[in-house]
Amino acid sequence: MAAILLFGPDNLIYSVLAHHKTDAIFRVFYTDRYDDRDVILTNLLDSYDRLIAFGKKHLNDLFTMEGIISISARDKILREILSNLLAHRDFSNAYIAKLIIENDRIYTENSNRSHGFGSLNLNAFEPFPKNPPISKVFREIGLADELGSGMRNAYKYTKLYSDAEPEFIEGDIFKTIIPLREAATVTVGPGSFLSKQVSTQIKLPIDKLTALIEFCSIPRSRKEMQDFCEIKTTEYFRKNIIKPMIQNKLIQQTIPDKPNSRNQKYVRVQDKS
Repeated sequence: MAAILLFGPDNLIYSVLAHHKTDAIFRVFYTDRYDDRDVILTNLLDSYDRLIAFGKKHLNDLFTMEGIISISARDKILREILSNLLAHRDFSNAYIAKLIIENDRIYTENSNRSHGFGSLNLNAFEPFPKNPPISKVFREIGLADELGSGMRNAYKYTKLYSDAEPEFIEGDIFKTIIPLREAATVTVGPGSFLSKQVSTQIKLPIDKLTALIEFCSIPRSRKEMQDFCEIKTTEYFRKNIIKPMIQNKLIQQTIPDKPNSRNQKYVRVQDKS
């Protein structure tokens, strides 16, 4: 496997694995599949940046205080769980590492050279370095702290962010579970009218559904909409996309008194945004 060379603050050269795969998934509205996904195939440092950006994109930065100082508990949680996901996996195992954001939790999974099995207890936990050279690079460039601090920090900031405790499960697959409050993943801004109920009725990922509604800002034919969504089966598209969109008043027909007209088009209901 190829490697990249990093110059640390102590002027030593560090070699870090350059190519591996991490799957980032946002699954809140379209629960049968996913609403958004980023398949990451790059070096560890770029992977960290991509994962952080994905987490910030889909998790609201809830107001939290540490003493008298306002902090981003979201960002601190992401830093701890993502540096752990990248630095402590077993790279000899082909299992694909994952970051998954759901309505009530974030969880990560990665292959692991296990030194025990079951949930880890913060008070009894004894940290064991999995990839010391990679961990050292992460510490040197500020993406991690001393061994064992990540678990303590995750507890601290999850309590602030979600008023709950995270879970760390040791095994051949290492799992980290961060509980979420609903406010952490609620959709805000444009498209916030797309409730969970509406989004599950319409068989499109939330980002594609939002894009389709915007596409219909001007009248579009069924074929134009179908081509935009890259769906081949017309009957499926009529039943699972157009019909529930009309029922939920996201779009309307331009010729409502002749629903089967060959000139029928569909346009966004403007007052829903």
